[in-house]
Amino acid sequence: MAFRMYLTNTDQEVLCFIEQYGSITISQCQKIFYNTQNRGYEIARRRLSKLVQYKKLNVYKDMYLNMNVYTMGKKMSTHNVLALDYYAELSKLGVEFVYFKQDQQWLNNKYFSDIFCCYYFENKVYFDIMEFVRTKNVEPQKYIDIYDSGEAHELSNQIYKEIGGNETLNQFPRLIVVDEVKHKNPLYINDNVKVIQLDFKFKNISKLLV
Repeated sequence: MAFRMYLTNTDQEVLCFIEQYGSITISQCQKIFYNTQNRGYEIARRRLSKLVQYKKLNVYKDMYLNMNVYTMGKKMSTHNVLALDYYAELSKLGVEFVYFKQDQQWLNNKYFSDIFCCYYFENKVYFDIMEFVRTKNVEPQKYIDIYDSGEAHELSNQIYKEIGGNETLNQFPRLIVVDEVKHKNPLYINDNVKVIQLDFKFKNISKLLV
């Protein structure tokens, strides 16, 4: 006996999110879509399970993160899954994303950043580049080259104009480095690049919004 498919409006939003960004975890789903509800984690878990049952989603376990990842097709890299943790944590704090790109390429694919994004919070616009550091450290020369190329400045200005900004920005995004090492000396690119370190649990992510 075939069962009838009942998709809620939030189910549809979750499916659109996965279609756009590739995957979601239960925790991410809770923080983005069920953040204001009691037992939001359990609701997210149940609805994602239903979407698997309805054959709208596939699920696999990321062994490094030790958690289920829900997709519409191919498996995602651990870095891509972590990128959406960043999205979810900021969404929980109330930011509004206007641009969010995973694996942002620079200098004709010479370099890639894990994330480039722009978002609003309390009428202020933020631009961030993020690097997840699991093995080797971020190489400063990479971001010196990106800075000197002007590409990140140009992309930030283009997005700013698209969302209604009038003046021309000459702004390089903040560089957010996510790793578990407490560095004695912070990563230095140049005097015009602000570098902020976070850990993989994003415990102090609210400091990005000051």
